[in-house]
Amino acid sequence: MRNFKIGFWAVIFGLMGIVIFQNQDFFMAKQSLSVDFIFTKYETPELFRAILFAGVFLAGFIISYIFTLIDRLSFRKVVKSLGAEIDSQNENITLLINELESLKGGSSGNNKENKEKEEEKEEEEEQKSA
Repeated sequence: MRNFKIGFWAVIFGLMGIVIFQNQDFFMAKQSLSVDFIFTKYETPELFRAILFAGVFLAGFIISYIFTLIDRLSFRKVVKSLGAEIDSQNENITLLINELESLKGGSSGNNKENKEKEEEKEEEEEQKSA
């Protein structure tokens, strides 16, 4: 999958390079942008169209990053709260397991430990009777 992604982006950038190379006259022409508000007018100095395209692309990239950053921060809070909920449920599970073992008559320890202790007692009783 990693090689596919690298190949895919190489093809995309290659095609973009071909389009720019074949249309150098368009991208190297100078043009200025003007913005006319009601109370003021602003005009940029003449720049290459390629620089204007790159600026618009960069502005869109930054705006999309800001919007996704807000979502990622909210998701981080959700993940933390769910992690805390998992921890509390694991504690409840261990408490219930210990309560179940104490109701069965065993100690709050592990069942294997209880079986080993019982086997040791049986062996001692067999040695005493022999």
